[in-house]
Amino acid sequence: MARKKSTVGKRKGNILFDEVDLKTLKLLIGSKEEFSIGDVQDKIGITHVSFKIHFRRLEKLGFITIERIPKTFKHILKPTEKGKKLLELFEK
Repeated sequence: MARKKSTVGKRKGNILFDEVDLKTLKLLIGSKEEFSIGDVQDKIGITHVSFKIHFRRLEKLGFITIERIPKTFKHILKPTEKGKKLLELFEK
């Protein structure tokens, strides 16, 4: 019996950057305060499960870094220079 491949968590097409990614970069770059993963997902209004796909992809592409805060379970998202340059392109 043939099984259908699972498509859970997979995107259709070859989208590398979308609206949630753009909102994330705008939030991180447009503020002087640091944001944890939970802070960003709350401000954008997206669930943790959905946002996980976005922040992992942004990190893999080199647009953000994820730093763990010692002795806590929090992770801080920080934009990279590459992420800042990408946002400049979108804002032109």
